[in-house]
Amino acid sequence: MKTILVTGANSGVGLALSRALVERGHAVIMAVRDVQRGDAARAELQSLVPDASVRVEPLDLERLDSVRALADRPFDVDVLVNNAAIAFEPMRLTAEGVHAQFGINHLGHFALTALLFERLSARGEGRVVHVTSTLAKKGTIDFDGLDGTGGFSSMRAYTESKIANILFGAELARRLRASDSNVRSVLVHPGVPATAMQQKAKGVIGVVARIVSALMGKPPSHGANAMLEAAINVDVQSGDLWEPGRTTRDAPRRVTPWPTMSSREDAARLWERSEALTGLRFL
Repeated sequence: MKTILVTGANSGVGLALSRALVERGHAVIMAVRDVQRGDAARAELQSLVPDASVRVEPLDLERLDSVRALADRPFDVDVLVNNAAIAFEPMRLTAEGVHAQFGINHLGHFALTALLFERLSARGEGRVVHVTSTLAKKGTIDFDGLDGTGGFSSMRAYTESKIANILFGAELARRLRASDSNVRSVLVHPGVPATAMQQKAKGVIGVVARIVSALMGKPPSHGANAMLEAAINVDVQSGDLWEPGRTTRDAPRRVTPWPTMSSREDAARLWERSEALTGLRFL
């Protein structure tokens, strides 16, 4: 049995992944912003799997003090799944002076990974799973515009945060291999799961998101199947990229790395900026 910490585990693909994990006998730590909703999700899982080992922990990825507070709590962890995300939200800055989508979707996860890294290394086969999006196949991050300087687009901000996820995962994989670490860094995208995220989006972007979800959306369990492979498949290697099957009947698959995964200059710059913003260094 492994212990898997899943951020954003109380809904969507995070909840679907948590269910799949406990059904296979693994222990799950549900790291959630809203503890009340987390407790309800835990009750749901334990109604389905009465002997499930499920623990709810508070985590607000927008606040680095909350990330540190979680990391200060006593627990073992074999796999960290950096899943939580916000999308298509109006401009607001975190305490670090970056837009919230970058702060929550990337920076909070960078800090959590850094703070839990020794714990993951102490396990036989520690693993970090980064959840990205097909929006991150190509493109770059405007490092000078993370504070909204020069204009703000919620769609662009979300895309940049997902590019950050894949750059971080790819760079972590390279550093792990170079240091001969037993920890693996694995990347996954869950396809187009039909979740509350699309329903919450506002304005024109919200309309487009809901149309795409209606036409192409799959059940959260479909995307969670790919995340499950990334999290527990024994054949997974650092730097792998996984995606769901084309239909709900198809198995998840390992796919060719995306162009962004080879952008070493951007990855190194992101790592350096993330260290500076969080005050954390590892590897």
